[in-house]
Amino acid sequence: MALSYQYNKQSKKDILRHAKALEKCQIGDVYALELNGKKRQDRLEMYAERNIKGWIDENGGIHKGDKGLIGFLVQDIYFDEPKDNKSKSDLNEAGVELKVSPLIKKPRAGLKVKERLVLGMINKEEKLPDVFRDSHIYEKCKLMMLVYYVDESNQNVTPFKFPFYKSAYVKIPEADMAMIEQDYRYIRDCVNKKKYDELHERNAYYLSPCPKNNRRAFSLKLSYMNRLFSEYINKDILLYNPEKKSKIVPFFGSIIRNPKDLKRESFETIVQGRFNRYKGKTVRQIRQSIMKSNDFKKWNQKNTVDKAEFARTTMAMLGVETDQAEEFVKAGIYVKTLRVNKNGTMNENISFSAFDFSDLLEEKWKESTVYEEMVNRKFLWSVFKENEKGEYVFHGAIFWSMPQDDEKIIKKGWEDIRDIIRAGIKFVKDVNDDGSPILTTRGKNRILNNFPDSRNTDKNRKEYRLCPSPKPYNRIISIRPHASLVYYDLKSIGYKDTGNPRCNGSCLPNGDVMTKQCFWFNNEYILEQIKEIL
Repeated sequence: MALSYQYNKQSKKDILRHAKALEKCQIGDVYALELNGKKRQDRLEMYAERNIKGWIDENGGIHKGDKGLIGFLVQDIYFDEPKDNKSKSDLNEAGVELKVSPLIKKPRAGLKVKERLVLGMINKEEKLPDVFRDSHIYEKCKLMMLVYYVDESNQNVTPFKFPFYKSAYVKIPEADMAMIEQDYRYIRDCVNKKKYDELHERNAYYLSPCPKNNRRAFSLKLSYMNRLFSEYINKDILLYNPEKKSKIVPFFGSIIRNPKDLKRESFETIVQGRFNRYKGKTVRQIRQSIMKSNDFKKWNQKNTVDKAEFARTTMAMLGVETDQAEEFVKAGIYVKTLRVNKNGTMNENISFSAFDFSDLLEEKWKESTVYEEMVNRKFLWSVFKENEKGEYVFHGAIFWSMPQDDEKIIKKGWEDIRDIIRAGIKFVKDVNDDGSPILTTRGKNRILNNFPDSRNTDKNRKEYRLCPSPKPYNRIISIRPHASLVYYDLKSIGYKDTGNPRCNGSCLPNGDVMTKQCFWFNNEYILEQIKEIL
């Protein structure tokens, strides 16, 4: 499809038409427009594909690619608006901020937004306006034109072949803008009070102070952008129509029904206020106080208080009828209902995403899955404790993020696991003290490995004698199977258990295949974090 430079820069409607013309094109088509059109040599040199993907010169020098040039290419060439880092919106004549954003295709989840949306740098030497609406960030995020393309580099596709996917306006809903304004006030206070080093993404909800080029930048979180994309943009539900008003209905239930509430109280204060009224009540008592009389009678007759009911009750206390709350999903907050037994132990284990061993070895710490999911994140623990009657009583809920001192410990645990994988994981068949094999319920050998846990790091345990770990037990994290179905193809010890689908296994550097693993928070560590409300 032939592209054109021509569009009405003052018309929001024509900007949308111009943006959507990209949807059947590739990145290289924009370059070809300049190559066959205005032919500005400086632009052609700047946006040449080799600068995007990287290249090696005739002397063997390695030149790193910059995929950020794709956004500049679209704005500078196709929209004919030079990238100048001004505080005003990119398409200023119409009051529209242009953002070109990559998607990535996940094997099971489909298309997802690849990265957070950066809105502008934070200058720690420059005082931020007291009022959010006076800030350049408000100007940039009040109306955006998002142009999405699919980054297919993981499929060995070169950048000029990346396809454009969708283009759409985003007008941030009023309730979301109120949350963003609250985040802005947090960032503003840190900057203006010379507490720049205290800025952290996990202390923000939607608008975060993300690291960028050894500084920090205003950005909309990846969790927030994925929510907008998956529930609205990818389903062609308009977040803004230049020809008529659009009403946005959240997919999940919302905690904040009136955005003005966030002017008077913080989001956390509102959430805690909802929870506090139910402290000291059992699940049934909470349900009875929330539900209408006839509804509760039906619920009480049919329902056993199972694991899922604790999670549903947590949402119900917040006034949310769905299994998740819109604000938590957009902010990437991990909500977990914890049941503590009368003896002080905890039933729940807290696991995170499964990983492939090759991906884990290639990660850098600040870009790792462990850092993003366990360190650079806010959690909400909702805590029930068993009383003498065997009933679970609500003790309260707390927002939590990892203390800075503990980050060093979890990083060490992450490094230890990688070291073991590189050195080669040791596997043995588990046996009883008399040497007889220990079998699973399926009649297969139970397999031990030398990832550190509470058993193979204890010299008094059989597991230590059979398969000792070369690394110490980490009090915060451990690595355990993620897949519910076992898969082993261990050439190193001549053992196979491959009756389940291959997707349950992950390949190790030496060619062995073991059941997929993930990182977990250790129960005793979580119990330490919630002891103040037990």
